[in-house]
Amino acid sequence: MNAHESRDRENWLNIAAESLAGSQLSFQVQYWGINPSHYDNPLHKHSFYEACYVRDGEGIYQDHDTEYPLRKDTLFLSKPGILHQIRSENGLDLSYVAFEIDEANSAPEVVASYRLLLDSSNCIRYGIGETPAALIWRALIGQTRQNDSLSDSLLNSTAQSLLLSLCSAFSEENEEERTLPPRKLSHHSMRSAVLYIRDNLSADLSVKDVARYMHLSVRSLSRLFHENLQVSCQDYIQREKMKRAVHLIRHTDLGFSEIAERAGYGSVHYFTRVFTKIYGVSPGKYRSGQ
Repeated sequence: MNAHESRDRENWLNIAAESLAGSQLSFQVQYWGINPSHYDNPLHKHSFYEACYVRDGEGIYQDHDTEYPLRKDTLFLSKPGILHQIRSENGLDLSYVAFEIDEANSAPEVVASYRLLLDSSNCIRYGIGETPAALIWRALIGQTRQNDSLSDSLLNSTAQSLLLSLCSAFSEENEEERTLPPRKLSHHSMRSAVLYIRDNLSADLSVKDVARYMHLSVRSLSRLFHENLQVSCQDYIQREKMKRAVHLIRHTDLGFSEIAERAGYGSVHYFTRVFTKIYGVSPGKYRSGQ
């Protein structure tokens, strides 16, 4: 889909699917977007919800203090008042919708349930390609291909179904795919240390490396981690390394030497030894489910 075609479809959606009325739950859409080459945007926040569907590409989504990897068939939700940002080096094929609940035309008990599920759920879901939300989103975009003969009511109805489906999409918790945010950080230095570790895991980080970057002594850095996260800096680095390794084993076909390198282990043999000690099985058996 080229940029001109995307703009045509986007404009059609913004005209035909702006106010979505339902029997119990209605929505006001702020805007629809279809961008086949979305790169970076600044750190910002909204007074409304914004749901984004990654149709292809890779990048990073930052939600408050936490960064989440983006890849094909990822759905993520920016909630009102939360600082967030999207970054991508090579561009994301991204579809998105910004919306509010039309409370004046909705049943109060349904509004409360919908908002509770969205606000209490995780902000990101992976592997949603065959879920109702993704299927409806693709169908919605497909309906704009022949907008000269398209029924506005059909497009409107599909858009309404999409926003309703987001509720179930984000309420279905998936412990294996979910990236849990760290404990609320009480110090700017703590946030900076955590982000530095996550961004530089492949460099085989040491506690001294982090302390040097933070312009702190090793003792001060250790105290910072114990006070905020109740773990040592070394344990936190090790945990993040294993989290990245497990993610790569589960969701890629990379060889174990490449996984070890990306997770910050200088040797695949050392990585295998540490992994086996923690999980009780080798990386190969873990990947095969044995």
